Amino acid sequence: MYEILTAAVDAGWSILYEAGFYVVFGLLAAGLIHLFVSRDWIVRTLGGRGFGSVVRAAILGAPLPLCSCSVLPAAAALRSKGAGRGATVSFLISTPETGIDSIAVTWALMGPVMAIVRPAAAVVTAMTAGFLETLRDRREPPPQVAAPLCTLCNSDDCLHVAKPSRWSRFWTFVLFDMGDDLGPSLALGLVLAGILGAVVPDNFFERYLGSPWTAMLVMLVVGLPLYVCATASTPLAAVLVAKGLNPGAALVFLLVGPATNLATILVVARMLGKASAVMYVATIAAVSLICGAALDLAVGALHVNIISGHAHELVPPWLLAAGAALLGAFLAFSVGRWLWRHLPWRKAPAAK
Repeated sequence: MYEILTAAVDAGWSILYEAGFYVVFGLLAAGLIHLFVSRDWIVRTLGGRGFGSVVRAAILGAPLPLCSCSVLPAAAALRSKGAGRGATVSFLISTPETGIDSIAVTWALMGPVMAIVRPAAAVVTAMTAGFLETLRDRREPPPQVAAPLCTLCNSDDCLHVAKPSRWSRFWTFVLFDMGDDLGPSLALGLVLAGILGAVVPDNFFERYLGSPWTAMLVMLVVGLPLYVCATASTPLAAVLVAKGLNPGAALVFLLVGPATNLATILVVARMLGKASAVMYVATIAAVSLICGAALDLAVGALHVNIISGHAHELVPPWLLAAGAALLGAFLAFSVGRWLWRHLPWRKAPAAK
């Protein structure tokens, strides 16, 4: 038992050391995107019901730092502001499946090939689902467009109300918004990755799953109901590939896990209808399997090592250690906030 615990701690620290700098970089970049990309601009860019808005939604959603749950109100706002069904679905898929923070940690743990393939596959999945939904959208009446919150400046980002300073909003978003969305799930992902790295034997998946298609179907079934954000799913996928999982199955997990969960499916059904919810899940499942199979074929034909294992050599050791320390502090702060909010005595009724 002691040996397993020690191995799990070593594996978790190794992942934290290799990924810390890249995750911190991704968090800071996400804060800058939040600071300089306004919701009004996103709504204007993604308005309309044509195929062009679907493409824009997929490409614009890919770098945005929104997880599976935080993307739901953003998509609802797009829909209420006149975005078509296709653009809404495209944004709902590409945004949680990837992001600048998850791309950074993918590069750190899985190498540049997966860091490029993952967002590309997310965009393809989003556009496919968006195009299919756009074909249905042409038979639907236009959505009811909500009025802006402020009629004086005709904007949801009201200019007549005093706001915190720009950098105050930056740090609030990074430490609190991103921390609450990402921190606990990423911490859990690192813990689970460490445990898997310690207890799962090498070549486990090659030995017990055999066919790459079997592995992809297993990852599809596991990922569909699972709530896991794009960044937190990356350490798990990296450990599974290191234990013999084929890259295509890992890609299926990375695409399906963040984009599908019960909350998202219910919101899609309520916002766009049950048929759209069924098509949403079916398209993600089908395209993820196709992308996974294509990745396996390309890796086999080109003899590419999908886990490079050398991303950390691009950064000096002291900077990797500093990134690990900063990420560790960020995760401890985020988990501490989560625990404080869920303390049992905080929910007890006040004494009369």
